[in-house]
Amino acid sequence: MTLTTSTLDSVIVIWHVAVNNGDGATAAAACTDDVVVAGPKGESTGRDEMVRWVETAGVRLMPRDCYDVPGGIVVAQDATWNSDTTNTPLTVYSAFGLRNGSISSIHRFTSLEEARAFPLAAAA
Repeated sequence: MTLTTSTLDSVIVIWHVAVNNGDGATAAAACTDDVVVAGPKGESTGRDEMVRWVETAGVRLMPRDCYDVPGGIVVAQDATWNSDTTNTPLTVYSAFGLRNGSISSIHRFTSLEEARAFPLAAAA
């Protein structure tokens, strides 16, 4: 599947651009007040935590493919971190929960199967 902005919700595109620019305020504005962010280092809640994460993570996420799931969208992304001197991309899968036109949750997984199986509708 070739990723196009017509297949990826625009708020998720805005979030990716903001993250890749280290713009925590814009990334947080694309989210609900109670956004949940979960990954290998744990879970946090709220826009302030989103701002902090974006401004400290040093990550670039390049969307590759997206998949509709109940309650949101799973996005396959090529991730690189500023701290990785090899700059070798790692494929990660983020399950984005959506509510009222905003991102209500982002859960990161290492496999597409895990991301697609995550119950976003219940988590949002």
